[in-house]
Amino acid sequence: MIHNVGMQDRLIRMTIGLFLFIMSLNAGIGSMWGAIITIVGLVAFVTGAISFCPAYKVAGLNTEKSE
Repeated sequence: MIHNVGMQDRLIRMTIGLFLFIMSLNAGIGSMWGAIITIVGLVAFVTGAISFCPAYKVAGLNTEKSE
């Protein structure tokens, strides 16, 4: 798989994603805002975990250092 998310970007995404997911538990996943926060948090966490962001691919961005 092609990676386009660098290490620093990954750590930021995963931290924000985890934070948003925890916040969604406080907001209540059943509420509209809780569901939105959950989805945004999960997307941020997963894109950081797999080092690939489809939006970066479309925009032609790459934060991973080339060797």
